[in-house]
Amino acid sequence: IPKRSFDPPATNATISAELTSQIESLAASMENHQSNNAQSPLLRGNWRLLYSNGAEITNLATNLPLGFQLGKTVQPIGNDVFENRGTLDHPLKLAHWQTNVIGDVRVAPAGSLNAAGVKNDRGNRVDVDFRVLVFVLDEVFGRPVRFQKILIPRPLAKGKPQPANDITYLDKTLRIVRGGDGALFIFQRENDVKLLTAEERNLLLGSSATSKQERIDVGIGMAEKSSSPELQFLFQERKQ
Repeated sequence: IPKRSFDPPATNATISAELTSQIESLAASMENHQSNNAQSPLLRGNWRLLYSNGAEITNLATNLPLGFQLGKTVQPIGNDVFENRGTLDHPLKLAHWQTNVIGDVRVAPAGSLNAAGVKNDRGNRVDVDFRVLVFVLDEVFGRPVRFQKILIPRPLAKGKPQPANDITYLDKTLRIVRGGDGALFIFQRENDVKLLTAEERNLLLGSSATSKQERIDVGIGMAEKSSSPELQFLFQERKQ
């Protein structure tokens, strides 16, 4: 899996079709030979995203405006919590953004169906609940600043599938995940990423609960329609 400037994950939109096929074929050959990964202690830890063909990642990797580029993307996981962190950088150092999706994770019920209609028959599925989405602008023209905005996902609408991930391969250093829509995510364990402390997490959750923050829908094709200028910036279509 090739590396690029700012260390973003590779995607099927940023590498050749031949290399994409090789990566996805190798991942597929490793999947679905394990059971009960959702309860494995190996799941907990700090993970860096190496590759994905998921729409939310490929969109960020190819469609950011004004020359901004997706940077390192990581996912620390605790006993029942997780975070999805990403950075947005600019070659001319115009600004540096950080995003963090904070949520809860739990073992999915046996036999549950995901958005793609796949049954949880191996015990490899975890259900996820998104709690807050945090935007932080911490640098402008090379100078440190501090601007933070919190967005709150709306409760899951009745009849909508529960967001879930299938951990189709897991060892001490590598994790392969299929999203609820079947998208592929390949992670490598890293030691330089840490979860927010309980105090930091509770501070963000408490802030979101006591202030009038904007509520957004979550899921592919949903955040793009939000009125939030931050999300509109991330998901706007690039003009050719």
